Amino acid sequence: MPLDTSCARTPQTVQPLAIRPAADRQLLALAREPWVLRTGRTPLRVRPSTPRDLEAVARMHRRCSARALLDRYRSGGRAPAVAAVDQLLRQPDTLVAITPEGEVVALGTLARDPGHNHLCAAVGLLVEDGWQRLGVGGELMGHLAGLAQASGYHELIAYPATAMAAAQRLMVGVGRSRVVPDVDPHLHTYLPESAALGLGSVRQRLAG
Repeated sequence: MPLDTSCARTPQTVQPLAIRPAADRQLLALAREPWVLRTGRTPLRVRPSTPRDLEAVARMHRRCSARALLDRYRSGGRAPAVAAVDQLLRQPDTLVAITPEGEVVALGTLARDPGHNHLCAAVGLLVEDGWQRLGVGGELMGHLAGLAQASGYHELIAYPATAMAAAQRLMVGVGRSRVVPDVDPHLHTYLPESAALGLGSVRQRLAG
């Protein structure tokens, strides 16, 4: 039976990603373990966020261009209010990438998407401008796709604002994607069974 991918509106509030009955809980526990993302000579530590990251995320937002903020949050190219960022950091499926100096340079999120069916998860990714084009976005998106699959989801929904072409390129390594030219254009990406291999913590463990 084909999936129902009918569309409604863009989600306006963060809804935690509910664990579906088909979730692989052992894999999910592994997916939430910290791992190291290497970009040249600089290792980034990727882990679930906590409210203690609020100040570092605020600094990252100040370093980001208005275009980067627009493509992640919409809202006129501005960072969200402090209360909204705090709520985001408290979600179990928000992750941060941190330099050895303790600076957050990327933020990834998964959330329930009320505008689509119960097997769809909304994905969001912000990489600081100075850390773009280094493979950080692709590595984090692969991990988020694996996390969504481990949670029992079949499809990712992205709302990339002005960066639709870039988002499509980013999702090539995740699964089969299509653009929905809705009132609010967005991207559907179907998760293959191999999506779990994109989990950074799984790849790190396999590498020994």
